[in-house]
Amino acid sequence: APLWQLIRFADGVSDADAAGIEAALHAANLLDAWVDPDDTDPDLDSETVLAPLPDALRPNGSTLAEVLVAEPSTGVPPARIDAVLRSVGYGGESSPAAAPSITAVGRFVQGVQLGGHTKPQAEYIGATARARRRAVRIADLDVRIAASEHSIDRYDERIASAQSLLSAVAAARTDLPATTAISKALHAETLAAGVLRATNDALAPARLELDQSIAEVGARQRDLHKRATEHAMPITTPEIEAIVEAVVRFRAAGTTLASARSTEISWTDQVEAAEREVDDAQATHDEYVVTADQAVSNHRGHQQELEALRAAIGASADQVDADIAETQTAIVTAKAELNEARRQENIAVETDGRAEGECSGAGKALHAAIVETQTDAHRLAPYAGRELRDLLQVAADDRQLWPGVASDWPDAELLAQQAVGVLAEDSGATVAALPVSVSELHAALMTATAELRPTESSLKSSRTRVSGALGELQTQLAAAGHDYRPEWDTIDDVIVVKVADEQGYASIGDFARRIAESRRDQEQLLTESERRILEDAVLGRLASQIHARTTDARDLIGQMSREMRGRRMSSGSTIGVAWELADGLDDQQRAVCRFMDREASHLDGDQLAMMRAHFAGQIKIARAARPDRSYAEILSETLDYRRWRTFGFTLVGADGSADKLTTARHSKLSGGEQSVSLHLPLFAAAHVMLSSADAHCPRLLALDEAFAGVDDNGRKELLGLTVEFDLDLFMTGHDLWATYASVPACAHYDLAHSTPEHTVSALLLVWDGTLHVDGSGDDLAAALGSPGTRRAPRPNEEDLLT
Repeated sequence: APLWQLIRFADGVSDADAAGIEAALHAANLLDAWVDPDDTDPDLDSETVLAPLPDALRPNGSTLAEVLVAEPSTGVPPARIDAVLRSVGYGGESSPAAAPSITAVGRFVQGVQLGGHTKPQAEYIGATARARRRAVRIADLDVRIAASEHSIDRYDERIASAQSLLSAVAAARTDLPATTAISKALHAETLAAGVLRATNDALAPARLELDQSIAEVGARQRDLHKRATEHAMPITTPEIEAIVEAVVRFRAAGTTLASARSTEISWTDQVEAAEREVDDAQATHDEYVVTADQAVSNHRGHQQELEALRAAIGASADQVDADIAETQTAIVTAKAELNEARRQENIAVETDGRAEGECSGAGKALHAAIVETQTDAHRLAPYAGRELRDLLQVAADDRQLWPGVASDWPDAELLAQQAVGVLAEDSGATVAALPVSVSELHAALMTATAELRPTESSLKSSRTRVSGALGELQTQLAAAGHDYRPEWDTIDDVIVVKVADEQGYASIGDFARRIAESRRDQEQLLTESERRILEDAVLGRLASQIHARTTDARDLIGQMSREMRGRRMSSGSTIGVAWELADGLDDQQRAVCRFMDREASHLDGDQLAMMRAHFAGQIKIARAARPDRSYAEILSETLDYRRWRTFGFTLVGADGSADKLTTARHSKLSGGEQSVSLHLPLFAAAHVMLSSADAHCPRLLALDEAFAGVDDNGRKELLGLTVEFDLDLFMTGHDLWATYASVPACAHYDLAHSTPEHTVSALLLVWDGTLHVDGSGDDLAAALGSPGTRRAPRPNEEDLLT
C-alpha cells in the first residue's frame, strides 16, 4: 500500500508541523511510494517502492518514527512500516547526507538532491486530514454537480426544442414529394451541358476546316471544268476511235524511229572506225613492202660475196663458220647475262630507293608519333597530383611527381633519328618517348582502368555523384564554422578541388591530411577524465534534447489519438494510435530509451556511462558497416530516436473494447472501414499540426488520385471526416465528386482534352447544396459562401503610407 495509507501523525504533533512534514514527503516522492509487506523483488519499472535501510546506514538522530506511527490492520506489518520510518531522518540540516531526511518546515534531503514544499495543512496522513480534505472535495463536487445539473436542464430544453423542430421538419418532409428524380435529372443535365460545351468547342475548328476544304474543292472543280472545256474532244464515237488509233500509230512510229536512229548512229561510228583501221593497215603494208625489197636486195649481195669468199678461202671456210657460230653464241650469251645484270641492277636501285623512302617516311611518322604521344601525355598532368598518385599506388617523391620544364622531356626530332637507327639494327627494340615518371603514371592509369567499361549512362551517373559530392563538401565545410572556402576547376575532364584556409590554398588531399593531423592533436590534448566529462556533458545535452523531442512527439501523438477516438465510423468503431518502443530493440537499447525518457538532471554517473558505452558501440558498428560515410552521417543515424519507436494502432469497438489493429485484423474489416482506418490517421495528423497556425491560415491538405478505389459510401464518410476536422482539401481524381450533404461547398473543375487542338478546356461546377454551372466570373470564394476568415487582413492606406 502507499505510505500515506499506512501511517498517521503521533499525538502531540502540531498542525503546522504536520503540514510541513507531509509537504516534504510529497515533494520528495515518498508520500505515495509503495511499501511491500516483505522483501520480495519490487517492480521498479512501474512504481516507486520504499525499502528500509540496513541498521548501519540509518540516521543516528531523530527519525520519522518520532512524529509518525503505523496504522493498525493495514495488511503491512507495523514493524516493517516502523523500519521504513526509522530509515528517514527528521529535523536535520538541509545539506547532503547518506540517508534521506525530512524537516518540519517542508524541506527534504535525498543524497545530492535538496528540495522543499509547503502546504497550508495536511491532506493525506491521518483520518482527520483525509476527512477534512474529503469534505472540501465533496463541497467542491456539490458545486460542480449543481452547475452540471443546471447545464443539463438547459441542454434538455434545447434538445426538446430541437426535437420538436426535427419533428416539424420530418412532418414537412413527408408532405413534400421525393426529389431524387429531380436531383438525378439536374445532375445529368449539368453533365450533359458540360459535355455539350466541350463538344461544341472541339467541333468549332473542325467545322471551320471543313468549310475551307469545301471551298477549296469547289474552286478546283471549277478550274477543272474550265480546262476540260478548253481541251474538249469531238463528241461522236467514230471520231474518238479514229483519234485513238492515230495516237497509237503515232506512238508506235515514234518508238520505231528512235530505235532506227540509234542503230544508224552506232553503225556510222563502226564504219568510220573500220575505215581508219584500213588506212593505217595500208600505210603499214607499203612500208613493209619497201623494207622487204631492200632486205632481198641486200641478201642477194651478201650471198654473192659469201660465195666469192668461200671460193677464195677454200677448206678453212668451214672452220671460220664454226668460229663465227661459236662467237655468235658467246655474244648472245653475254648479251643475255648483261641484260640480266642490268635487270638486277634496276631491281636493286628500285629496292634501295623504296627502302630510303620507307625509312624517311618511318622517321617522319615516328617523329609525329612521338610529338603526338608527348602532347597526349601532357594531358596526364592533372593525374600527377599527390592524391591521385597515392590512389593509383605510384611511388614518387616530391621532385619526381611530374616533369616541370621542357628539358625534362626527350627531343622528338633527335629521338626519332636515333630510334630509326636502333629499329633498323634491332626490330624488337623499343623507343622511350616519355620520362620514366610519366610512363609509370600511364601504366598505373591503364591498370586501374583496365576493367572499366564506361557507358553514357554510367558517365552521366558519375557526373551526378561528383556534383552531389562537391555540393556536400561545400555544405559540410560551411557548416564547420571555420573560414573554409572550397574551389574547383575542370582541367581536361579532371576536377581539381582546392580548399582555402588560414594557411592559403591547398589541395583536397593536403587539406584532409592537415585536418586529420589537427584532429589527432586535439585528441591528444584531451585527457581521459576531460574526455569523460565532455562526453557526459554532451550526452546530458543530447538526453535533454531527445527527452524534450520525445515528450513533444508523445503529446502530439496523444492529441492525435484523442482526435481520432472522438470521430467514429458508421459502424460505431474508431481508431486509436500510440507511439511504442520498436519490437527489434534489445535490452540495452530499451534501457537507454527509458533513460532518455527522464530529465537529464536525473541521470547518475552509471547511467551516463552505460549510455556512453552503448552509443560508442553503435557508432563503431555503423562505421564498420559503411566506412565511406562521414561522422556527421553516422551520428545522425545512431541518434535518430524516431527509429527506436513505432506507431501502433488500436481498433476500438462501439462497446469500448480495444483490439490491436494488425494487417490480418484490418483485412477483416469492411471496405468502407478499411478506407476510413487508412485515412483517419492522416486527417488527424493534419488537424493537429495545422491547429498551431494562425486562425486566418488555410488548413490545406492536397490529395492526388483521392479516394481511388473507394465506393460512394466510403467517399461520403471520408469527406464527412474532413469536414469534422475542418480541413480545406485540394483533390485530383479521374472520377471524383464531392457533392454530398456533409460537404458545405466545393468547386469542381471538369477537364476536357482536345487532341486535334492540343488544348484542355475546364468547366467549373459549383456545389453549395446544389450543383450548378458557374459562368458568371464572380469571385469563387463568394460563390462558395466562404466567410473569409482564412484570409490575411490587408493593411489600409494609412499603414502603407506610414
